[in-house]
Amino acid sequence: MRDYKRFTTIVIAALLIVAVAWVGHVTNQEVETVVQQQFNAQQLLLTRQSAAGIESFLEEKTVLIEVLAAGATDAPPEGMAQSFIPIYYRSRGFFAIQFVNSTGVVVSGYPAEDTPVGFDLYAANKNQAFDRAKDRREAYITDPTPLFEGGLGSCVWVPVYDDNEFKGVILAVIRVSALSERFLTDVMPEGHGYMYMIDHSGRSLYDGAHEEVIGKKYIGNFQANNSSYAKILREQIQKKDGTGYYFDEITGERQIVAYTPVVWRDRVWSVATSVPASETEALIHSVYRKQILFIAIVIAIILAGSGSIVLLFSRWNKELECEVEKKTDDLRRSNMELASANTGLLELDRLKSEFVSMVSHELKTPLTSMKISTDVLKSLSGSEKDIRTREEMLRIIDRNIERQKRLVSDLLDISRIETGNLKLSLEPVNLYDIIRESVESMRKIAEEVGIPIHLDLQGESPRITGDHDRLVQVFVNLIGNALKFTKEGEMRIWARMVDGHPEIRVSDTGIGIPPDELDLIFDKFHQVDSGLTREVGGTGLGLAICKGIIDGHGGSIRAESEVGRGSTFVILL
Repeated sequence: MRDYKRFTTIVIAALLIVAVAWVGHVTNQEVETVVQQQFNAQQLLLTRQSAAGIESFLEEKTVLIEVLAAGATDAPPEGMAQSFIPIYYRSRGFFAIQFVNSTGVVVSGYPAEDTPVGFDLYAANKNQAFDRAKDRREAYITDPTPLFEGGLGSCVWVPVYDDNEFKGVILAVIRVSALSERFLTDVMPEGHGYMYMIDHSGRSLYDGAHEEVIGKKYIGNFQANNSSYAKILREQIQKKDGTGYYFDEITGERQIVAYTPVVWRDRVWSVATSVPASETEALIHSVYRKQILFIAIVIAIILAGSGSIVLLFSRWNKELECEVEKKTDDLRRSNMELASANTGLLELDRLKSEFVSMVSHELKTPLTSMKISTDVLKSLSGSEKDIRTREEMLRIIDRNIERQKRLVSDLLDISRIETGNLKLSLEPVNLYDIIRESVESMRKIAEEVGIPIHLDLQGESPRITGDHDRLVQVFVNLIGNALKFTKEGEMRIWARMVDGHPEIRVSDTGIGIPPDELDLIFDKFHQVDSGLTREVGGTGLGLAICKGIIDGHGGSIRAESEVGRGSTFVILL
């Protein structure tokens, strides 16, 4: 009977041990799955960021050469290299820029040591890309090929036409190593994986771990056709985006790969990160160790406790449930934190894209106008008509210089406001004089657009402590905004004392602001989405700067508006 009870106790204990081990195994599998999914998502996000950087870099260089070709119709071929020099040094991405005349002969370029002047493309049977750019009348980009100077490079061929007359082709060479050094080399920490890039045929353009493969096809040279890595490479060649696993035949390790395409006009490459699977395994080993230790303790207690093992196991089982619940809660919180962090990264990426788009537009538009005006000035003679044209071109250049100065000034002001470094020169000032000075500085613009500005300054002007220039900047910004968004009607500025404090209202009869936008208009880069907003443009910094200055004075600013009936900005000092 005693042996039977002992046997029954041992059997029950063994079953309980098996149950505990199984629950622990299932729990660990769930933890491992979640960790791996989050890790793969982070690697894919990292890969997409690198791909986006490469795409932006290549598109910028292509547009620069297209702009250069558009303005090169009147320049002599032999002297064209002078116009290449500013682009070469300011852009910092070109290996060489050359001009090939209409007969296919290289006639000029920069740097001179990398320009084979006199080289005949037709004689060397190297005219295929030249002919395609000529026939297509648009930029043609070649696949990366070995350069005479070593390494791989892609060529951008942009035709130069004067009306329908073919003048030649501007050829820009971009080294693949310039891309890898800038966007791929330092992305992965040493010893924690590497990045690589392939073209549409599966040929290696960059490999952070296997330099000997660069320029060769992976499949057939580095991996067999039926290997797990070859399957992933075929996914990349098919321009797909995702993650996968393969077995590295050289290191004997299992690798995690995240890959995404890089689109450059009609060329498509693929960028990928390759990370040892051990990176994720290390994250879950601690859970395994705790589970194994727990099972060992349970077995020791069972063997030592004999008849009391069932009671002891029941207590430990409850503790196990608490521990599992705690780990589950911790895991749930970790997932929520990861999701929140991922949302934050996406929002940062969106803000970065909006910022780059805005600054690119606000810089490119005046630069284009100044470039065109400069080209016109170069072509003018000394006639009276040309003198008037020259004066107009100089006014255009001056306006666009002022526009860029305002953009830089706004960016500096918003940076100072965000970092708390905005310095205010506080002194006793006359508020009404500041308002009148601001109105007078904008009077000419108001008269040009036909919008009258009415002042209603009640009582004597209050003396306040403030920064004269910064307060003028606030009112000029508000008046300028009102003039931009008011097509007909009037502007009115009221000033009065409310509860012992000056209150100023700047009103217009413009397009108004939707109710859901009122709480957002003082955010940097925010612009109300409307046709007129897109028409007049702007950086979306003016109101954010106004709020920063008014906050610095210890005051407040808010907006009241009704769509189609105008807006009122209320300042309380």
